[in-house]
Amino acid sequence: MSRYLEFNESTSQFVETTKTASDDTIILEINEAQKKLIMTVPGRIGLITRRAAERQARSIIKIGFLCKDGGRYGRDFELEVQGSGGQLPERLQHSPREVY
Repeated sequence: MSRYLEFNESTSQFVETTKTASDDTIILEINEAQKKLIMTVPGRIGLITRRAAERQARSIIKIGFLCKDGGRYGRDFELEVQGSGGQLPERLQHSPREVY
């Protein structure tokens, strides 16, 4: 059974949701069968937001996420990041200086 968490940019925290996909927010799937946290990052998400969500996801791996049913899920799982959001622009991926 999978549980889904949505990243709230204003609080920098994950909250439980019924959404399985979103075009405007980061969704974290806690997949108990595969022991994975699958974070889906939409294309419009910036680098700072993506990094904040990754930090929160890594803390969930250490201590788990306390859900409304009282269970703690996600502890000692593997993190997998999907999506193209939060990447550096192409112009910033290369050094502007020439090395002689």
